[in-house]
Amino acid sequence: MDHKNPWSSDEWVNKGAQLLDKQPALAQKIISKGIQLDPQEAISWFNLGIGLHQQGKINAAIRAYKQCLALPHNEQTKLAATNNLAQDLLLNGNEKEGWKLYAARFKRKPGNYNLFTEAFGQPLKGELKINQKIILMSEQGLGDTIQFARYAMLLQTKGYEVALLSQPALVNLLNKYGALENVVDKVISKEHNSRNMCWLPLMDIGQKLPTLNETPPYASGYLNCKQADVKNWKKILQRDPNKRLIALHWQGNPNHEGSLYSRGRSMHFNDWLALREIKDLEFVSIQKGAGSEQLKLDRGLNFVKGQAEVSATMEFCDTAAILKNCDLLISADSGVVHLAGALGVPAWVALRWIPEWRWGLEGCTTPWYNSLRLFRQNQDGDWQGVVEAMKERLRS
Repeated sequence: MDHKNPWSSDEWVNKGAQLLDKQPALAQKIISKGIQLDPQEAISWFNLGIGLHQQGKINAAIRAYKQCLALPHNEQTKLAATNNLAQDLLLNGNEKEGWKLYAARFKRKPGNYNLFTEAFGQPLKGELKINQKIILMSEQGLGDTIQFARYAMLLQTKGYEVALLSQPALVNLLNKYGALENVVDKVISKEHNSRNMCWLPLMDIGQKLPTLNETPPYASGYLNCKQADVKNWKKILQRDPNKRLIALHWQGNPNHEGSLYSRGRSMHFNDWLALREIKDLEFVSIQKGAGSEQLKLDRGLNFVKGQAEVSATMEFCDTAAILKNCDLLISADSGVVHLAGALGVPAWVALRWIPEWRWGLEGCTTPWYNSLRLFRQNQDGDWQGVVEAMKERLRS
């Protein structure tokens, strides 16, 4: 036994892996010790990639994941490393390589992918032809569907017959306020199949069809509220005309926050209490479901008179009309951010230290939505710094 290195490579790596969530820098050092002893173990490089990602060392994480995939590995390690590599490439701005690898996501979590394959065969390969009907399968979260529904709308304007399979919660919103003619919430039956029909996962459409531009379309907005709905909610809200009305949101869907790339994106209602120092503001909470129990109306933030009615509705069309009555949305990274952007409503997004791939690593704007402004943590967990930056801008 080497007395300078009493642990084996596996012991070093396993010990480091236990520290990845809370102490990534230390985890990196410990895992690196194991790699020095045995650089041919794929899982060691995979864990190293996680540690590097957690520290914001994305280029180094990409190299670690690629080294993992270059070594002998089992299927589980391959899928996990490919998924992490794809998202870090997208986060780093390498869209061509990132989207190509991201296509493997359905091998990990098939969702409706297998149902569509059984009914219609393999998804579209190559360019879509003008006489083809296309079914777009939504996937992942509600925000993803809102974000990528713009491509379905663009195809429709170009003369394609498009059907979008959406989560039930969004069907009414997209049918009523969007330009799409066919939004459904169930897998379309086999009887719709024909020689000129094809299908594609919704999040693949922007990069798989060469007829589309690389720049996201409709960045200024693509959902339009009915004015009657906006006026109805104006009456319900009873906002103070002498104050700016700010919509608040802090918690995303907890079911989508278990992964390396989504954990830590949500805040707590109490994080917003520092905004009570600014006296010319009025607030409306649009938090629904998980996290709504945190709302307290007696903590110094002035809420609109119609808050009870707002809290009672779970309809996205109502939330959209409420947002159109607001001067600004302030929110953690969640589906309502995409809703605001699609409506063209100004929104400030509080982003965790290492955000999801769609927001990139730097900058305060995004090509996805012109009305969004990004506020980034300077270090992991620093929501106080984000809120302070927002306070300063509200005062200016």
